[in-house]
Amino acid sequence: MIFRCTPSEKAALVAKAHAAGLPNATLMREALGLIEARRRKPAPRVDPKLTFAIARVGGNLNQLSRWINGSVKSGRASQIDALKVATQLVVIERQMAQIVAAHTGGGE
Repeated sequence: MIFRCTPSEKAALVAKAHAAGLPNATLMREALGLIEARRRKPAPRVDPKLTFAIARVGGNLNQLSRWINGSVKSGRASQIDALKVATQLVVIERQMAQIVAAHTGGGE
């Protein structure tokens, strides 16, 4: 559907949709009573360094999970060194604590 409006009217519509966290088309359909849009909270902005650090820790968890699953599948589950696994989990827990502290002001 195409309709005419002034640049200032368009800017007002775009701003209203942005403030509501909705696409322009959804705002228009809602205005016509065709739908009732669900309001979603906008995703918070996250420091890219935090995302990268969390991804690294997630990689460590993934490697540990693969190692455990591989041992279980190959029938070596009884040979898994529980102390080794616990040690790695403590390392990951400490990494997470450091990351959180660094990004909440506790590590500076």
